Amino acid sequence: MYRYLDNLGYGLAFGSQVAGALTALVMIVSLLLGVFFRYVLGDSLAWSDEIASLAFTWTVFLFASALVREGGHVRVTLLVDALPPTISELVERGIMLLILGFGVLMLWTGWNFAEFTSGQVSPAVRYPVWIRNAAVPTSGLLISFHAVVLILRPAPIRNIAEPGNG
Repeated sequence: MYRYLDNLGYGLAFGSQVAGALTALVMIVSLLLGVFFRYVLGDSLAWSDEIASLAFTWTVFLFASALVREGGHVRVTLLVDALPPTISELVERGIMLLILGFGVLMLWTGWNFAEFTSGQVSPAVRYPVWIRNAAVPTSGLLISFHAVVLILRPAPIRNIAEPGNG
């Protein structure tokens, strides 16, 4: 059963990275167009910054969720390294429980905020603002899923962040 959850988690993380890369590309193109039109052609685009902000929000939250699965977030492991292996693993799983709680909190509050802003539209492009705000609960759901998969992992959690143990 764990193998199926792990494969699903791998697919979700890969999909998050692909979508994050695409939104990053949209952000970069939008910013470059804005700079080109403003400083080369002397006529600024009204929508460039808005699209870049939308793409940036999704980029950050998609990559953040994928990094939970891969153990890619910055961490200070001085204390955990000094502990015996069994206690160290218990601490790692406790940290994953905290990350799970954070993901659930992001899902809950992000959903409420996206729902709260559901009637608003952006000033220039006029897209519904909830589309940008939906990045938070989406990331919270993905973070929660990845945390559950890591908590259930039969092998030590610590091995995912070390090179060659992927």
